[in-house]
Amino acid sequence: MEKEATRFIDAGDAFFKTPYIVQAKREKSEAVAGSILSSYNVMGCQVMNIGVNDLAAGKDFILELQNQAEFPFISANIFVAEAQETLFKPSTIIKINGIKLGFVGVSSGDKRQKAFTFSDPVDAANQAIIKIKDKVDLIFLLANVDDRTEIELAEKVGDVDFLIRSKTRSLYRNPKQHNGVVVIRNGKQGKYAGVLKVRRFDSTSKLTNVSTQYKRIKFVEKRLNAMAKGLEEGKSLEEHYAEDVKRLELISRLKAEQESNEKQIKNLQNSYYFEAIPLNDKIEDTPEVAQIVAEYMPKVKAKIQD
Repeated sequence: MEKEATRFIDAGDAFFKTPYIVQAKREKSEAVAGSILSSYNVMGCQVMNIGVNDLAAGKDFILELQNQAEFPFISANIFVAEAQETLFKPSTIIKINGIKLGFVGVSSGDKRQKAFTFSDPVDAANQAIIKIKDKVDLIFLLANVDDRTEIELAEKVGDVDFLIRSKTRSLYRNPKQHNGVVVIRNGKQGKYAGVLKVRRFDSTSKLTNVSTQYKRIKFVEKRLNAMAKGLEEGKSLEEHYAEDVKRLELISRLKAEQESNEKQIKNLQNSYYFEAIPLNDKIEDTPEVAQIVAEYMPKVKAKIQD
């Protein structure tokens, strides 16, 4: 029997747009970061990799946010200058329906942030993964890095199943594989929510990308639902279009394709599916999140009050 559960994670750079803050905008920027954290708490975020931009307000502020967070901050390679231990936990493990998911976070850093030092992300990721790989079923590497470092991580870090990348404008609507690692890019600044669905039944079979099949299933469902509008209750599509030969042929093809795609997915032991969902005006905020936004966005607040 399959069980489903949803986990919300962030790969880095959620709090600030740049690695530094202009002093005149510090108060406003910190207030916005606080609202983002409050929203993440409400939405049930499970883990956040700290990106280089998240450190823009300094050590005290990011630690203050960490104290307020209802989820762990992680990073395997961020240190306070000259410190011996990382500022955050290198990894965390999440249990979900009997499966253990391991998350490790790294950042490529920024020389302009003098209060922090960044160790080599490849070495840091390897060291962190060694400590958890025998305790988990899947490993997710949350990487706030540039393109070159992304390639190095995929090629030189062992035991990674998924590399989820931030610090990029690029969006992979269909995940790419590099050296056996599934690489996911989901753009930046929260313009898209990336939904990754993983089906896993054993630890030996490889993970197969079924994103194309899922997208076709959704497309077919949309077409069939459109044709079913205004359908008399209890009547099938075939009965409704009994005298429309071309429409009947289309319905038959769509249903056959639907069945084929569903069968392919079901027959695979281990598979994954990724979808990037645009966070536009069509996506409604929950009342709790809308209220948080209203507190920091005067125009939104006025609209809600009206």
